[in-house]
Amino acid sequence: MIMNKTLGIIGFGRFGQLIAKHLKYHLLVYVSDCLDKSEIAKEIGVVFTSVEECAKKDIVILCVPISKFESVLNQIIPQLKRNATVLDVCSVKEKPCKFMNEYVSKSNCCIGAHPLFGPDTAKNGLKDKKIVLCPISSTQKISKITNFLNQIGLDVIITDPQNHDIEMAKSLALIHFLGRGLNKINVQDVKLATPTHEMFVELVNIVKNDSEQLFKDMQAHNKFARKIRKTLIEELTRIDGELDGIIC
Repeated sequence: MIMNKTLGIIGFGRFGQLIAKHLKYHLLVYVSDCLDKSEIAKEIGVVFTSVEECAKKDIVILCVPISKFESVLNQIIPQLKRNATVLDVCSVKEKPCKFMNEYVSKSNCCIGAHPLFGPDTAKNGLKDKKIVLCPISSTQKISKITNFLNQIGLDVIITDPQNHDIEMAKSLALIHFLGRGLNKINVQDVKLATPTHEMFVELVNIVKNDSEQLFKDMQAHNKFARKIRKTLIEELTRIDGELDGIIC
């Protein structure tokens, strides 16, 4: 065990299960969810317990949808121990970081985190995968956490919440937008596939496994996403118009 600490994971969906599988070798892991997932926890080898018990651990990670983050955070604040480290793993950072900064005691270390991988892209391990950290209140534990994440193979990127959301609007949010569209037109159903087409299929296969709520949350709660989407649509419409004007 690298860190002799307890970890509470609140939200035991696909991503919560992924990090539990990896972190159980380094921390004493407790998990909770609004659904009874005690059998899944048992299979993974972690302890399924209540939200309140998870909130009492040394490190607390909220793996809940962006749209539910504020209410869950307020729910666990009374149980947080002094000097606990609180992290979120939302794909949008401005709102969760704002809520943690406003609501959580300054005696706690709050960090906005965004792993740039998921259950599909990290199915073979965490080595060389990237994770973004946005320090919020106390930054005294950042170097210790960064060292730990490096030890388990992750490449840590430190930035601020606004810059994170700008970058994600141009990358993750846009990729999911494209992936959803490609899936709707059944782009996978092609026999004469080129190598480039296979990249499209891989994108669709990754995106379609994520929930509809995740997709809508990352679009609705990232204030920069809409402008990027609209700019892309306008450019595609312009190109489409040019092609319609070609006389063959």
